[in-house]
Amino acid sequence: MGGLGVDALVGRDEWEAVNQTADRPFVVYKFAATLDGRIAAADGTSQWITGVESRAEVHRLRAACDATVVGSGTQVADDPHLAVRGDVVDRQPLRVVIDSNARTPRDARVCDDAAPTLIVVAEDADARHLDGVADVMRAPRGARGLDLALVLRGLRRRGVRGLFLEGGPTLAGGFIARGFVDRVVNYVAPALLGSGKSGLGDAGIRGMSDILRLELLDVARSGADVRLVSRPVRRA
Repeated sequence: MGGLGVDALVGRDEWEAVNQTADRPFVVYKFAATLDGRIAAADGTSQWITGVESRAEVHRLRAACDATVVGSGTQVADDPHLAVRGDVVDRQPLRVVIDSNARTPRDARVCDDAAPTLIVVAEDADARHLDGVADVMRAPRGARGLDLALVLRGLRRRGVRGLFLEGGPTLAGGFIARGFVDRVVNYVAPALLGSGKSGLGDAGIRGMSDILRLELLDVARSGADVRLVSRPVRRA
């Protein structure tokens, strides 16, 4: 792995401070995009934007965290498995789907027995179809989906110290809008799409005065791709 090692990429030495002061997991936001910032083509296909080296590296980053989280949009569109592949992990991280309305079907790939799974739903959602296939955690609704502060607090109570956020853009935008992203790992593929899904949804930024600046920590090659690692510059 070029550049920083796995622990540095996921900011492991910074976890404790966030765990203690913010009472939530340290959040690593990973996304892969083309040079023009697209994570999927106009027809919705996204496999594969990056190369095999980057995809293998992502499994090592997942393995270094306690949980991997996606939103319901990603679950419905991609039916991701989220388990770590290969021999890079002694135990599988928790798979988490933030799914306000409990749209995740009981036969979703994330509900198999390859790794533990938690579906986070709204307090009023009917999640009876998930009985016996996944754990369910309930959270109150917020202005944008579920109350992410309470979701993260609940995950911390379950022993999640480092959280690997893999999207989609709507969920990532919600995390960034609330200041809940601590590290950004971005894989950029030397490719162009010109249209399709953007890498980040509404993050509550309305003008240049609100722009979220990042401190670039590392730039390295990952096969044919480029990996950029950064962290938000917190305003005083």
